[in-house]
Amino acid sequence: FFFVCHQYKMSTENATLLSGGQNELPNMDDLERDKGEKKSRIFLSVMMIAQLLIGFGVAVAVYKLGSTEKYDRKIAAVKGEDMQWAYLAAVVFTRLVAWVNLYPMVYKARLMQFDSGNLRANMYIYKTPAGQPVLLDEGPEVGKYNRANRSLTHFTEWAAAMCVAFLMVAYCFPVPAFVLTIVYALGRVLHQIGYAAKGYGGHAKGFMLNSIANSTMEGFLLLVALKGFDIM
Repeated sequence: FFFVCHQYKMSTENATLLSGGQNELPNMDDLERDKGEKKSRIFLSVMMIAQLLIGFGVAVAVYKLGSTEKYDRKIAAVKGEDMQWAYLAAVVFTRLVAWVNLYPMVYKARLMQFDSGNLRANMYIYKTPAGQPVLLDEGPEVGKYNRANRSLTHFTEWAAAMCVAFLMVAYCFPVPAFVLTIVYALGRVLHQIGYAAKGYGGHAKGFMLNSIANSTMEGFLLLVALKGFDIM
């Protein structure tokens, strides 16, 4: 959440850069690379905990303000079959998905800056036999196509966590799971349209929506697990 809020701020302040793009890696010295990596490692550590805690807070609010008695009956059934272990396992899995998606940012920070615009859409950096980096074509039409497909890949990178969470959360919290799926779907559509049409930064609103939905689903998983173990 801290990331997407900062990302949205950068997208509005640097609209020209984000739409114009770059066709080469920025010239960074070792000090800049080390500083960028350090910030990314701190960000990774914070997000691994903060995302889950924020989602958990939203889930607890929905639990207390919604049909609490009905939710408790479903959670009791989960506990009766010792399935709280499965919900806890799902939390571990969804956090794993977050880790493997966020960890490459540590090394990304050594290659490009946060305000490097469409350059950040490159998942891989290739090079020619002469040693020149090969980056995505950012032409007016080809660039939109490339970024639309980058958004699709981003969806597949995170989709497993959402699918696992939905299938398990829907049993205890069917209506919230439905609403969160709508929010998630809307976020993914906005992410792809914004990324393709506006470039890097244009996807921030969609990313924020899908992140909120994903984290809240994880929060529900943790809630069921904790109640199943009589921790809350």
